[in-house]
Amino acid sequence: MLQKTIILLILALFPLNSYGIGCEEEFPGDTDRKLNWFPSCSSKIIIHSVKPIDEYGRPEYPVHVDVPLHIRVNLTNNGPVFTEGKVTTNLWSWGGWFGCDWHTVLTFGILSNLDACTNGIPCPIKRGNQEIIIVMDFTKWQTIIAILGNDAAYQIEQIISAPNGDSFCITVQARARKY
Repeated sequence: MLQKTIILLILALFPLNSYGIGCEEEFPGDTDRKLNWFPSCSSKIIIHSVKPIDEYGRPEYPVHVDVPLHIRVNLTNNGPVFTEGKVTTNLWSWGGWFGCDWHTVLTFGILSNLDACTNGIPCPIKRGNQEIIIVMDFTKWQTIIAILGNDAAYQIEQIISAPNGDSFCITVQARARKY
């Protein structure tokens, strides 16, 4: 019953998340051709590069959100070994009725405070320089996939927090397709 209520709320509020409507710039920051990324919080983990790949490790762009999304991240952990934690994923769509901007896609908390190690973050993250593969599997949340437009620009932020209070955050902006 709760899931049906959430689906109805998402569908009722869909116009607030409309992508590209009233916006002449369909893909901001060259996202039609490349993924943009930036660290979105200060951290003991320094991120050097972020590359979308398919399940076989081959470069993939645009990304596809109807299959698990793999992101190869080169990073240096200058803090303690990360063995457990929580992950929160925030999602924005590009466009809007009031000009071109990133607009929050309402997820009603279903992507918040999830166990990081069982939701795409490879644990442990050891000290030092390394390459990890983060897997964002939106297929578990079909209610979110259903409201996303095909071939549109999205911004995704992941906030990964350890029990000791350390965290690292990464935001990507990408052209995303489904089907």
